[in-house]
Amino acid sequence: MGALALLLLLALALAPRWLRAKAKVHGFPPGFPGRAGEGRVEVEVQAPLPVLLQVEVGGSAALGLAPRKALALAWGRAKLGLSLPYRYRRRGAHPLPALQLRARGVLGLGERRLALPLGEALVYPALRPLPPLLPAPAFFLEGRRAPWGLQDPLEAVSLRPYRPGDPLRLLARKASLRLGRPVVREVERRLEGGLFLHVDTQSLHPSYLDHAASLAFGLLLEAERRGERYGLSASEVLPLGRGKAHLRRALELLARLAPSPAAPLPPPAPWGSTYVLLTQGAEEAFLKAALRGARRAREGLLVLLPEGYFLFPGEKGRPVHGKPPGLERALRYRALLLAHGVRLLVVRGHEPFRGK
Repeated sequence: MGALALLLLLALALAPRWLRAKAKVHGFPPGFPGRAGEGRVEVEVQAPLPVLLQVEVGGSAALGLAPRKALALAWGRAKLGLSLPYRYRRRGAHPLPALQLRARGVLGLGERRLALPLGEALVYPALRPLPPLLPAPAFFLEGRRAPWGLQDPLEAVSLRPYRPGDPLRLLARKASLRLGRPVVREVERRLEGGLFLHVDTQSLHPSYLDHAASLAFGLLLEAERRGERYGLSASEVLPLGRGKAHLRRALELLARLAPSPAAPLPPPAPWGSTYVLLTQGAEEAFLKAALRGARRAREGLLVLLPEGYFLFPGEKGRPVHGKPPGLERALRYRALLLAHGVRLLVVRGHEPFRGK
């Protein structure tokens, strides 16, 4: 009997080592700052012998998560659930706190600790009301004909007899009445313009990327509402496109913006696009790349945030003085930028964003 009791005590002491566990989390969809909800983590454990479990998830200030803890007794296969109320606070791809699992034998003998990753939650940049920055888009690029693209109804090449399936908006009414048979206008096809935005991820202030991401999101959303194609260069290049899926992909890129030690150079603008660049440092190499990239653009705009932030509507700030190095470099390049069709817009830290 004594040997059997010792074996039982040994088995209970080793029970935490035989524990197997896995965790699954759900209820943390991508969203904007201010979104509130309740996520849930489910832990599935397999314990050949009874063990005491302590399940704990730490807090996260960026996600508005408070620490949560639960205690349970597990034997065999069991499932534990823990609710995680949240309220998103700041843009970014934030890792969820790892689930800390502590298993102890029922007699207090033996202990094992496990850390189970729970993935991440994606918080989009904040959408703030901003004044219009760009003029209405020019959908058709003057002087650039193409065998493909959009039909420009204002540019008729010739008339031809009507064929079934021709759009009625191309029907030449006066010519049809004069000839006594329906004829339609043969129109040219022209390349379509768009908005191409590059975000410099070299950050010299903690708020720069958040302000730049909010500004970029406002520009892309306005382009989507107007039916204009848009592209984004931010850690990777998103080609011109439009639609909900395209906007969601752009939001994901802006949410994942992370500071880089050096300024990524802007890629060349697509033909006929409006070329917008956001930067804080305005490094020499960045400005030279902007000059090269603007050659194919219809127009360009370099938005410089010397302090890395600006005032949103309703905010107040202290005056800033002096000229940071990035501002001095950009001012030296102002005339050269303008000669290449790129306008310089400087927004200081104590100024609201006016868009002009």
